[in-house]
Amino acid sequence: MNVPHPQAQSTGGGSSPSVWHAVATLWHLETIRTTYRVKRFLARLGSPRQAFASMLAIGFVALYLLAGLTVLARRDVVDPSRLQLWLSGGMVCYAIYHAIKYAWSKSGGMSSVPLTGSPLTPAMGLWIHGGPLPRDIVSLHEVVRLVPSTAAKTSLLCVVLYRDVPSLVCLWVGVFSALFTLEWIRRLISQFMDALNTRERKVIQGVAALVAIALVAQIGMQTWNRTPAGSDPAQYMVSMIGEAAEFAMSAPVQWLATPLQPASHLAVCQPMQWAALVFPADWIVLHAGLSLVGTFGWIAVVLFGYVRLDHWSLTKRHANEQLQLQQFIGGTSSLVGHPGRFQQPNSVSRSGFARLTRLFTRLNVGRRFDLFVNPGVTAVFVRQWHCVVRYRASVIVSFAIPMIVSLSPLLTNDSALAGKATRQWMFVIGGIALSTLLLAPPALQIDFRRDLKRMWLLRAFPIRPLAMCVAMISMPVLITSLFQWATLGLAYSIAGPPIYQVVWLAITLPALATMTFAIENALFLTFPHHVHDQGIAMVIRAKVTFLWKGVLLLLFPALLYAWTLLCVATIPADWCPAVAYVGSILGFWMMALTSIAVCVWAWGRFDPAADTPAE
Repeated sequence: MNVPHPQAQSTGGGSSPSVWHAVATLWHLETIRTTYRVKRFLARLGSPRQAFASMLAIGFVALYLLAGLTVLARRDVVDPSRLQLWLSGGMVCYAIYHAIKYAWSKSGGMSSVPLTGSPLTPAMGLWIHGGPLPRDIVSLHEVVRLVPSTAAKTSLLCVVLYRDVPSLVCLWVGVFSALFTLEWIRRLISQFMDALNTRERKVIQGVAALVAIALVAQIGMQTWNRTPAGSDPAQYMVSMIGEAAEFAMSAPVQWLATPLQPASHLAVCQPMQWAALVFPADWIVLHAGLSLVGTFGWIAVVLFGYVRLDHWSLTKRHANEQLQLQQFIGGTSSLVGHPGRFQQPNSVSRSGFARLTRLFTRLNVGRRFDLFVNPGVTAVFVRQWHCVVRYRASVIVSFAIPMIVSLSPLLTNDSALAGKATRQWMFVIGGIALSTLLLAPPALQIDFRRDLKRMWLLRAFPIRPLAMCVAMISMPVLITSLFQWATLGLAYSIAGPPIYQVVWLAITLPALATMTFAIENALFLTFPHHVHDQGIAMVIRAKVTFLWKGVLLLLFPALLYAWTLLCVATIPADWCPAVAYVGSILGFWMMALTSIAVCVWAWGRFDPAADTPAE
């Protein structure tokens, strides 16, 4: 690759030539990389190996456009002023969510960013580190990388919103600018969190917990007061969504959304408040131009703030490392002559796992288990278990909240709602199913999805594809099944439904968990991606994931209803219940085994050399 070598130059005044040379160098490198990725994308479209992924992507885009031009085109038009408030306030709510998430994240947010304060991924660090490139330019080169993914997200969102606005061009530019600004605000938050020391992080965690509790309490109380007594659980969910929207449109949130106001006004072709006082409101072109100028101005302010924060973060991290080094030196000097008192940092957290390992060794469980299962499968399963033990607190919290939400209709004291036992029980079942489909996969990423950089190692194991896939998804399925059984047990102790329903659900719901994780891993092996990766493929993969989950939510009840009608029509009344229950169990588990077969096929065809995306 013929890349011009930037020379570090310094001048007495004016713009430094080294800065422009750095920009030209990075532009040249990005042009080469973008050209390579476009050629690889076009080659994959015609590759038989990538035929399945291509069909999924093309099929999703076709269905999405078809739904946007038919179903969504017939809906009622949303008030542009409310849409503008939603565009700005919704982005702020998303930023608040990420701030709380980063505060409690062990890595402080973007785990791909090393602790040295470098804004580059490891691959990018090997690519352009060591050269005389200004750090500010290197920090802002991510602008180019964010454009394609943001443009893809904007186009998909415009398919939904084009009916509500007078100009599709203004809508696209406004939504693109809002998403682009939000992405850099998210990076500002991440950069700030990564620079905090342990004590400062605990303070931020306390503040984040108070903010989260206050928001949940406010929206919960307003939902309770707004919903009529005795309403269905679904009505409470609708009211909660409405209250969340009202919160996003409130005045404090809109004040926090000041950097996003010009973009949101541009999207709906409405003048900003100060501009309407100066110029007539019907001068739409002038107001759109002012909104566009304000949008670019706020993007420049955010980018400048990110550069300044990057310098502060680098200095802060260096000071934190120096403090940790002094503490470590002081701690080790007090242990001189007492080696038995020294303890590794992770020894306390690993003590429970070590005791469990010693117990298994004494009982000779591993060798007995290996008589029936490949030793490599046992090793993968133990590795998954060790990961669960390490992150047990976050796993428990991730499943405790949906358990409480699923059981909430059974805990009410409202006599009108308490009389609707059937609808309450259906809400519990729906809550368990939604938690299994939507919340369990991101909470239990202890399968192929975290091992993209270790695919060569996994390929080297003497394990058949079926055994490898079963070993990879067994621990997530087991934990999700325990959540399902625990929720069902508590619901049975409160509501007391027929025991045969509980037993039937306890057998069929693990099939849903198996299908969920098998398809998630199959999609990952079809659309592999790195952590925090961006791009069109990631956008399509995320949309395909939600699409198949929605289809599955509709498919399960439809198949169950059709099977029940078939049994009633063809089987004698005495045998009908037994055949219906047994047949539904077999049918659901056949679908689960089919999904495992798809995952095995995806793992069997996965080639780390050809399918691993570049960073």
